[in-house]
Amino acid sequence: MRRWIVLIVLWIVLGVPVALLLDFLGVPLPFGIAWILVFAAALLIAQQSFLDESGPWPPPAPEQFQRGSDVSRLAWAIDTRTGVVGMSLRRRVTALADRRLREHGLSLERDDAAAIDAILGPGAHAALTVAELRSPDLDRLLHALESPSVPSNPERA
Repeated sequence: MRRWIVLIVLWIVLGVPVALLLDFLGVPLPFGIAWILVFAAALLIAQQSFLDESGPWPPPAPEQFQRGSDVSRLAWAIDTRTGVVGMSLRRRVTALADRRLREHGLSLERDDAAAIDAILGPGAHAALTVAELRSPDLDRLLHALESPSVPSNPERA
């Protein structure tokens, strides 16, 4: 707000002598004042930013095009020859398991294997923390994550 007041006062202080000088040179006073106002409007328009500058800079890179749907990419994430689950599918299953464990106040990183196995079934903690997740372990984990009958929150000390 203060900037606008200073700008208006500056235009009045500079505009009055210029209008009087133009009047002295023979230009009609209303015509000289009109040209000063047009010049002031042109300068104000030149200062205006017409681009949206509120976003982050540099702008984020566009997302890369991925072929196929999420389901097809996840299906191809299992190596049928070795039975090893790919990283994209493993991350999703681990995120699902971690969400289910958080509902019971547990965490995959912090809590012991017995408490996690009590909720997700035997061997679930080992399957989620091993270097390579295999297809049979994936089937057991998905079955445990889909089952509606999950025991209540175990008593912990």
